[in-house]
Amino acid sequence: MDPTIYQFLHVTSIILLSGFTFAIAANPQKHRKKLMAIVTGILGVVALVAGAGLMSKLHDNNWAQGWVIAKMACWLVVMALGGLAYKKSKSFIMTTLVAVLAVAVYMVYFRPF
Repeated sequence: MDPTIYQFLHVTSIILLSGFTFAIAANPQKHRKKLMAIVTGILGVVALVAGAGLMSKLHDNNWAQGWVIAKMACWLVVMALGGLAYKKSKSFIMTTLVAVLAVAVYMVYFRPF
């Protein structure tokens, strides 16, 4: 498959995952918890699969690079924050989410290690 399709799926799912996580943090409704968990879980899996496709097409499956490991850790934290929004404070979730997203974007564009 063309790397452009993988990139589209990866970026779109990450934008939607971030948006849903912000929405959960802004208004954690208990009756929508299951639906939001399903949606964020699916978006997380799509981001992971599309990212793996990009790694195979563009970087010859070199998963040992530091920026790749750091970015994967960031997305796992973003996925976990959706569930934590029902237990932690709104400010904690928002601050952590913004920081983790900034680190993930930094890793992609600057690849410090």
